[in-house]
Amino acid sequence: MKQLITYSILFFTTVYSIQAQDCMLNLTVTLENINGGVFKDQTVTLTSKTDEKTYQLQSDQNGQALFNLPCNAVFDIKISNYTRKKVIETPNLNGGTLTRTFTYGSNMAAMDKKMAMSGAEKATIKAHVKTLADTLFLKSSVMKTPKNKSYYAVVNLSIKDLNNGPLANEITTITGESSKKSIKTKTDKNGRLIVYVPKGDNYTVNFTYNKKYATFDTYYTKGSSNIRLEYSYLGTKEIERRKKEEAARIAKEELRLKEEEARFKTECERLKLTEEECRRKELEGYIDTINNNADKMIISTIFERNPWKNKLIVCDLTGSMSPYVAELSVWYNLNLLVEKNLQFVFFNDGDNKEDEEKNIGETGGVYYTSSRNISELNGLVSKVSASGSGGDCEENDLEALIKGTKLAKPFDHLVLIADSNSPVRDLELLSNLTTPVHVILCGYEDFILNDYLKIAWKTKGSIHTIEEDIVNIYRMLEGQNITIDSKTYKLMGGDFIKLN
Repeated sequence: MKQLITYSILFFTTVYSIQAQDCMLNLTVTLENINGGVFKDQTVTLTSKTDEKTYQLQSDQNGQALFNLPCNAVFDIKISNYTRKKVIETPNLNGGTLTRTFTYGSNMAAMDKKMAMSGAEKATIKAHVKTLADTLFLKSSVMKTPKNKSYYAVVNLSIKDLNNGPLANEITTITGESSKKSIKTKTDKNGRLIVYVPKGDNYTVNFTYNKKYATFDTYYTKGSSNIRLEYSYLGTKEIERRKKEEAARIAKEELRLKEEEARFKTECERLKLTEEECRRKELEGYIDTINNNADKMIISTIFERNPWKNKLIVCDLTGSMSPYVAELSVWYNLNLLVEKNLQFVFFNDGDNKEDEEKNIGETGGVYYTSSRNISELNGLVSKVSASGSGGDCEENDLEALIKGTKLAKPFDHLVLIADSNSPVRDLELLSNLTTPVHVILCGYEDFILNDYLKIAWKTKGSIHTIEEDIVNIYRMLEGQNITIDSKTYKLMGGDFIKLN
């Protein structure tokens, strides 16, 4: 007797945007018996994928459990007499209602036990897997049915682009995490492929630019296994187009910065001032302009909206940051009496080090200080600014954040004042930073770089512009969207993708 085991894993097909934090809705989970009736007195447990908070209820006489849950969240659901892994997503529908019905047999657990493979059967599959090629290259999007079909689960994979259209000719590799065996092929014109993978392993779905984009499990079962997967993905061609576009933007930005630096040095020579003296004069000029201007300043505006106490401020002093550093100086001068435990870290991406010498985590140009009087602070800012122009467009933000947290005395809030136009050189160090980062974006006009969104997301921090405070970005999960200043970003493969 064979049992057909069919389960679907649908990724990214339902997209909800991160919005208000206090949004709540009602979810009714109904447990139906496939042979009629309902399942009462069953434990239904929901576990948030964001913060692992657990919600647990017993199904009533109608087989229902009524939950009050946060919006824009994803939950693992576990039912006491149901054996499959399922996920429930809640939309942005404050005060709304949502229903989910599970229909299955009363003997589900018994059937799973009956159809489970013995140790000898598992060993046979493992021995068979060892005989397979490390990578099987397919010429077609549909894999030929293997001879020992009972050893395999069939995977039906569909990949869609950002416009929900088929992503054709996308090179896709499916790899067993235990066996290290892979199948490599391309999707057909409909964005689909069908492959057979050995049972009993966890698998990763990999693309050219995104390794381990998604994962799925297979089980040792005597029945036939049919796994249906659906992913949304940017696609290799679009990624390469965006990389080329970003490279052109960076080249243009670096040219602008070099021209700006040349003009600055020429002016210093004309005035017969050292670069440090020239930076001090430039800073004081910006401060005078600010003091005579009634316009809102990004630094003070954000600090007024967010009264963080005991701050460690990590500030970029490269490129075009001079006006914003002047804002920081003006704000500090007005608040130094109440900001008793304020600390600063200033960085310049390497103290004029050549770009090819800037090793990740060892670029340098990171300076720490505790609170000073305003003249001393401006003097340090001028010194650090003069010691390094930044060179290329990328900056060592993570090195500055990590070293700053080690140099500083105890603090409550970590604030990064960043140049929104400059990529982060050392984003690979992000896993070494566990302190939430409040990212203040200076010079922000068109869109936010993935690097800064990722820093805020991964550290459970926040993003701040002169108009908005995005404090719940940490709640985002794969496939969800977030809108900032009318621009929408989609979290895909651990990166924030700007939607066209």
